[in-house]
Amino acid sequence: MTILVYEIVSVILFFAALLWVVRTRNPFYLGAILDGFLLFVFDWIWVSKHFFNATFHPDLTMMPGIDIYGHQYPWAVAFNWALGFGLIPLLLAKNYHRWSRALRIWHFPVILAIAGAGDILLEVFLVSILQVYTYHQAEQYLVWGVPWSNFWFGGGLMTLPYFAFHYVQKWVPVETAAGFSLASENTWKAFFMACAATWVSFYLLTIVQIFWYSAAHPWVESGRIF
Repeated sequence: MTILVYEIVSVILFFAALLWVVRTRNPFYLGAILDGFLLFVFDWIWVSKHFFNATFHPDLTMMPGIDIYGHQYPWAVAFNWALGFGLIPLLLAKNYHRWSRALRIWHFPVILAIAGAGDILLEVFLVSILQVYTYHQAEQYLVWGVPWSNFWFGGGLMTLPYFAFHYVQKWVPVETAAGFSLASENTWKAFFMACAATWVSFYLLTIVQIFWYSAAHPWVESGRIF
């Protein structure tokens, strides 16, 4: 029942965010939400045996077509990516100048610290309370079931898109409230610039994390083949 409620809430929040974006008619916002959702591709790679080494609760509703050695990927987690790493950085970026004036040289470290703490707390709720997924790593690398290395990794995955969303819209402005016509160059420019803001951030942080896992070797047996 807990997993079902989690899935229902995840679906409602995702489509509520999508409805808000559609009502704004802002193609950049749509790109930010959709590219956040598509980040599940990164996560599908990350949960593998020699990265996060994580497994999902078997009662979750899985995406069709993704099944490698019995390992599948849940819809609800993909919806969470859209909100956590698409919507939240986007909303924060709308207040970029306010935060920048208030924090000055502490802007980046403060946002990173808040995002890192928020990521850990949210994951503790998902992992230790709801049991949506499980990290299979040695105890000394976990805090309440969540890798403490996610403080900088998960925090960075919200912080870098926050900065990137602000600067991309500054450097490559698009027509806001222009709608989502597939025949419009503005729509495609907005979509791909939003994607670039998020995906480049994720790529750079993945490089850092690969070196971390290569040095740490934190894994324990999970039953995963890959």
